[in-house]
Amino acid sequence: MSNKKNVLVIGGTGGIGYAVAKFYADQGCEVVITGRDQERTEGVAKEIGGNTRGIGLDIAEPETIEASLAGIEHIDHLALVAVERDYNSARDYDIAKARRIVTLKLIGYTEVAHTLYPRMGAGSSAVLFGGLASERPYPGSTSVTTVNGAVSSLIRTLAVELAPVRFNAVHPGIISDSP
Repeated sequence: MSNKKNVLVIGGTGGIGYAVAKFYADQGCEVVITGRDQERTEGVAKEIGGNTRGIGLDIAEPETIEASLAGIEHIDHLALVAVERDYNSARDYDIAKARRIVTLKLIGYTEVAHTLYPRMGAGSSAVLFGGLASERPYPGSTSVTTVNGAVSSLIRTLAVELAPVRFNAVHPGIISDSP
């Protein structure tokens, strides 16, 4: 195995995920990013540069995760940053939108951890990104607030069940799509 670190950023085509991928690529790491669209993800990987490659993957379709990640042999650092902007209020509740974000953040994140755990060693780490809406809801954040609160619970069980891999969660505020 190489001395270079292997980094996977689920949701690495924009925002925080892009910045995480760029940071590691600039450090000389082998970086894989994912995004929902294969062609766009490959283009972003080229833009990031270094030893970065892209994989098309929509973790809101968890049955596709294992096959999509089959080519990844070892992971030192995993960042689960995938997000989908969602406006869903309790008054005008959209079940389909709610189901998609719940699947993406809870089932998708868990399936990624389940799939990759055997490829991670004792020094490996994973960071799951939730969001500050878990503690500071705003109008239209019903689904986002709910799933981000659940990420706090999910991280506790992953840390216990998948030790010695380190699992942590961060809950940043809203990040705009601007550079």
